[in-house]
Amino acid sequence: PERRQQERRIHGHGSGFCVDGSSGIILTNAHVVQGADRITANFAGRGTPMECEVLETDEVIDLAAIRVKDRSKLPLPSMAVGSSETVRPGDWAIVLGNPLGLQNTCTLGIVSSLDRSTGETGFDWMRHPLLQTDAAVNQGNSGGPMLNELGEVVGMISMRALFGEGIGFAIPVDSIRSALPSLLSSKKVPRSYLGLKMTATAPGGDHGGEGAWVDTVLSGSPADHAGFKEEDQIIELNGRKVRYFEEVQAAVRSTQVGSKLSFKVKRGTQSIALSVTAADIRKLREGAGTGGRSGGNPRVMILQ
Repeated sequence: PERRQQERRIHGHGSGFCVDGSSGIILTNAHVVQGADRITANFAGRGTPMECEVLETDEVIDLAAIRVKDRSKLPLPSMAVGSSETVRPGDWAIVLGNPLGLQNTCTLGIVSSLDRSTGETGFDWMRHPLLQTDAAVNQGNSGGPMLNELGEVVGMISMRALFGEGIGFAIPVDSIRSALPSLLSSKKVPRSYLGLKMTATAPGGDHGGEGAWVDTVLSGSPADHAGFKEEDQIIELNGRKVRYFEEVQAAVRSTQVGSKLSFKVKRGTQSIALSVTAADIRKLREGAGTGGRSGGNPRVMILQ
């Protein structure tokens, strides 16, 4: 006789915060809700969990906007949103969340550093600044708010260092604010990419001083179509001297999809001018596949 397989639900926990109580809009990390079959949100003193729906996600900066389905539960308590532009190293950092399933946990620390980069791998589309804090961050804090001393949200906890203590990272709230209009309209946030992986090391392993060297050109990418080659040295971008590959990353991040970037590269003894039209990173993701789950056990995500 056939053995009946018992369906098993996998429960996960994360954190989030409400930014629009009248509409029931809650923000969290994209990785918290990704692949979830059901999402519920708990608010202290609000009784039973509230069913939520995902409006849209932005995987590039790890942001998701979700909405409470039952409007009879509204309004919800919302948080004041500040500005990460005013944050300085040494400022107080207050982290709220649900670490290890411990609801309504508050930890205190300082802002340790600004503009930590997610793009140290050298890919042109992966430089997105993060705030660093020494406030305690653990599994389950993802998606929770980081506040300043005025109680204003200045960041969203996204990750912590895998090794070591007192190293957590938050998405600056100004980055969140710029992505919100698209997410609330259930649209993907346009993100530019060229298709270059860069390094500060010259061919042969020597650190070649100023400039950026092309390590990899993605096949079929805008950079590939523009004529970039491996081992090209990028020396100018839009008429300005390039000292570090992070400058190229920052330029790509601030460039609109469809805009052109003018490069000057050194290839051997030649100086070559190249023009690249930035494309939407969704083309890159579509080419790599969706990466979504198929089959398996239902996944339930609980935000608190």
